[in-house]
Amino acid sequence: STFSLLRELVLDHNQVTDIKPLESLTNLQRLHLRNNQISDLSPLATLEQLESLALQNNQITDLSTLSSLKKLTEVYLGWNQISDLTPLSSLEQLTTLTLNHNEIVDISQLSPLTSLKQLDLSSNQIENIEPLVSLVNLEELYLNRNQIIETGALRQMPNLSEVYIYNNPVENFICPTTQDALCFL
Repeated sequence: STFSLLRELVLDHNQVTDIKPLESLTNLQRLHLRNNQISDLSPLATLEQLESLALQNNQITDLSTLSSLKKLTEVYLGWNQISDLTPLSSLEQLTTLTLNHNEIVDISQLSPLTSLKQLDLSSNQIENIEPLVSLVNLEELYLNRNQIIETGALRQMPNLSEVYIYNNPVENFICPTTQDALCFL
């Protein structure tokens, strides 16, 4: 293909629905497809060099294709219709993950992602944040606009420096005990 050596591609705001033409761009490391109408991610399976993937504001429900993209370090999936996070559990290189404004209730599949430094789960239906205690490298955590009542798990996260947890029915909020921690209630 003419663009086979392409490493970065930005196709934001282009009303893209079909990403099959991207299959041959196997050297891509950064791909931005924000604000389109994409629902099928299967053509991304061939893009094994991807490190950064931005798919905010599309029509994505199925993340299964992403499980094979082991080099991903940044994934942006806000403003979609995602509920099942299972395919993300194998992406152990992830340092940044945004899943704001989706349909997420269960976050237990995120437990293996111990390299995460920034995690945005705001505007979902999450009640239980206990699965996050394994994320020992997490520095920034966005949990605002969920259904969280209990925050004790935050005390077990040694590197948290910023926690956003406003608009939750929290009882007895416990701020992380880390030095310089900022909690936004």
